[in-house]
Formats: sequence, C-alpha cells, structure tokens
Amino acid sequence: AFANDLDQPFYLIAVTGSSNGKKSAYDPAEWMPPNSAYHCEYVRVWIDIKRAWDLSVDQAEHAYLAQKLASC
Repeated sequence: AFANDLDQPFYLIAVTGSSNGKKSAYDPAEWMPPNSAYHCEYVRVWIDIKRAWDLSVDQAEHAYLAQKLASC
C-alpha cells in the first residue's frame, strides 16, 4: 500500500530509470533530485509522506530536512 499510495497525486512521481536507480532507498540526507529548483518541494513532500505513514526519521535525516527547510 505504501509503495503505491495514490491518495495524494504528488506521492508517486514518474522519473527515469536512471534517476530511480540513483535515488535507490536513500533519504534526502543522502540523495536529492538533480533539479535543485525542486529541492524544497521534494523535502516538503518527503515530510508529508513520513507524517501520513507515521514513518521514523533518523538523526541525520532530521538534521538535513531542518536545514534544507530553513533555506526554502
């Protein structure tokens, strides 16, 4: 259900196979989309998904998300 959540249209984003492979299972502290203009939106969606699914956030991920949001 999590991998195919279509309740929110921005949760599932079509990308190239290359981008998907590079992203793998990395969180934003480890990988961000190549389009820097999309970084703030990506972080906001990431946080929304974490909240919606009650997912944990590790310390490095939390620190990066906070730092990134502060610059948005």
